[in-house]
Amino acid sequence: MANITKKIKKYSGQHQKNKISRQNENADYARQLETQLKMAGAVQRDFLPRTLPDCDKFNWSVSFMPADWVSGDIYDITRLDEEHIGFYLADAVGHSMPAALLTMFIKQAIVMRETFGSKYKIFTPLEVINNLNQKMCEQHLSGCQFATCCYCLLNTKTLQLDYCRAGHPYPLVIDNQNNAGQLQTRGALLGVFDNAQFEQGHTQLSIGDKLIMYSDGAEPFMGIEQNNDSFNLGTEFEKLLSLPGRQLTAEFENICKANKNPAEVDDITVIVLEISKE
Repeated sequence: MANITKKIKKYSGQHQKNKISRQNENADYARQLETQLKMAGAVQRDFLPRTLPDCDKFNWSVSFMPADWVSGDIYDITRLDEEHIGFYLADAVGHSMPAALLTMFIKQAIVMRETFGSKYKIFTPLEVINNLNQKMCEQHLSGCQFATCCYCLLNTKTLQLDYCRAGHPYPLVIDNQNNAGQLQTRGALLGVFDNAQFEQGHTQLSIGDKLIMYSDGAEPFMGIEQNNDSFNLGTEFEKLLSLPGRQLTAEFENICKANKNPAEVDDITVIVLEISKE
C-alpha cells in the first residue's frame, strides 16, 4: 500500500511539473506572439504617410486607431502634381492579422498616377477603384477577404473634388455654416465581382469647408443614422462640427476612447481635410 501511495505522489508531482511547464511554454508563446504582432503593427505604420501635404490653403489631420496591434484600415494622402492631391481610405473586412495583410496588398495595388517617360497620367477616382477591384478579383482571395474603399482626387486650384467609393461609408462635407452633407455614390464591395459597377461623383468645395472620410468603425461614435436620402448625426459628434479640423479630429478621438466597448472592437480611422479660411 505504501508503494502505491509513493507512486501516486510521484505521478502527481510529475503531473504538476508537466502542467507548470506547459503553462510556462504557453506564456512564452503568448509573449512571442504579442511581440510579433507589435512588430507587424510597426511595419504597417511604416506604410502610412509620414507627412501630410499641408499648406496655407489646406490642413489635414488623421486619427488612426487600430482595434489590435495591427489594423484592417489603410490610408494615403499624396500630392500627385502641382494641382492635384489624391487620397483614400480602405477598410479590409474584419480586423487583426488577416485584414492587416490585405491592407498591404491594397497599398501596393492602388495606382493614382502613372509615368510614361517625361509624361504622366493622373487616374480618375473611377479608374482607381475599377483597377483595384480587378486586381483583388484576380487574386481569388481565400477566406472571404473583401474590402471597402473611398478614393478622392482634389484639384488644389479650383477646389473641385472628384470621388468614387466601393462599399465604403459616405464621406461628410461640413460647409462653413457647419451644415453636414453626404457624398453619395453607388459602389459594391471590392474583390467580389470583376464586373462590379462603380460611380464617380464630384462636388465643389469652398473656403471654410471640411471633408471627413472615415472607416465604418467610426460610425457608432458619430451616431450616423441613415433614413433613405437623409441622415442624422449624434448630438455629441454634431457639437464638434464647428471646431477647426485638427481639434475636431482630436476631440473625436477622445470620444472614441471614452466610449469604446471592449466587446465590440473595430478599427477606427478618420481623415479630415479643412479648406483654410482666408
